Amino acid sequence: MRRIGSTPAERGSVGANNCPDVVERDDGDFFVIGKLHLLTESEAVRMDELGASIGEGESLVLVPRDCILAAAKQLAFEGVAGPGAT
Repeated sequence: MRRIGSTPAERGSVGANNCPDVVERDDGDFFVIGKLHLLTESEAVRMDELGASIGEGESLVLVPRDCILAAAKQLAFEGVAGPGAT
């Protein structure tokens, strides 16, 4: 496993209760650490309009924009295949 993007401390998150993060598993899938989020009624309507749904066994997680942008920047720099790929 490896962290993708900057550390929570680098993004200004300190303390055990405020550490959003993105971690790549060895199989290439990702863990996303964020706050569990319950949709508001207006968010639920908008999600439906987008064709997005939360399936059984899935959770909605709110991740700060800076966390996702740091991860996206690293992934774009490395390319789709990731580091060390042939």
